[in-house]
Amino acid sequence: MSVLAFVFLSPLVHSQTITARNSKQGESNRSQFVQAARTYIGVPYASGGTGQTGMDCSGLVYRAALDSLSMEIPRTVVSLSALAEQIPDLAREPGDLLFFNTTGRVSHVGIYLGGGSFLHAASDGPRTGVIISNLGEAYWKRTFRFTGRIFLQEGLKIPDGGEKTAPAVNPFPFGGELGLRFNYTGGLLWDFMPGEFPIRGGSANAEVSWVKNTSLYPGLGAGMAWDTRSESFSFPLFASIATVQGFRFFIGTQLHVTANAALDRSPQMPGIIGFSWNSKPMAVLGQKLRFFQSVEYSWFPGETFGSGLRLNTGLTISCDI
Repeated sequence: MSVLAFVFLSPLVHSQTITARNSKQGESNRSQFVQAARTYIGVPYASGGTGQTGMDCSGLVYRAALDSLSMEIPRTVVSLSALAEQIPDLAREPGDLLFFNTTGRVSHVGIYLGGGSFLHAASDGPRTGVIISNLGEAYWKRTFRFTGRIFLQEGLKIPDGGEKTAPAVNPFPFGGELGLRFNYTGGLLWDFMPGEFPIRGGSANAEVSWVKNTSLYPGLGAGMAWDTRSESFSFPLFASIATVQGFRFFIGTQLHVTANAALDRSPQMPGIIGFSWNSKPMAVLGQKLRFFQSVEYSWFPGETFGSGLRLNTGLTISCDI
């Protein structure tokens, strides 16, 4: 008899627990839950994941509830759909859950933001990871099944900011604690100047950037380069600013150990300047490797523009601290 009582009363007990936790909060729980979920925008998709390095759709819901309210809720889409109270679509508020049938059964969940927008971890399509989508999009409109409620009704209205489509996703979200990303790049220097051998040397650089809670990454770096065109062996010192998409501008000086006797080896500012791009990282033997390409100008006073302009192609290994 006691077993039967537990089976039938456990949903009620769980509901009362959620209610009690809601009642203790001074600030809107739904607002805290939504804002916690928003901090993961750009995190890549990873089946079974619940953290900054990767998460799936139910992992996002689970982590947002844990971060904002210290509430442990079911971890899977099926168990979340069983827990949630199914409500009419017109009654939904920001913080309610949206359930979708994408595989022949309820298999995907998102967090409603208001105005038709919802936050979720997408695993397929042109945009993946934690993104914002809209119920008006053909695919989500076709696969949507019902709205579920796990928090008390609050009459909450959160402006959706006019978000109708997913924002750009960070292809390499920060995965450390302190906020620093170390990049180590090795590459070949080359160009297509007439009458010259295309490979003109090589370079190796180390750079540290601040990448936490910002969309622009300031950095400082140093390296070494051998350039046969100027017969120089140099140590570049540079500052940089990069974007989450991998585009980067850098400028600095160079300390020349050797160079063609006709060239002025004194440090110049700028002695090196350029633009570069890093691709989305690939996991190779446990390392995050990215393709690197730059267009740069290594300047000596009196040197012609054609000989100073060069391309740098290589690989970058990154480590977040």
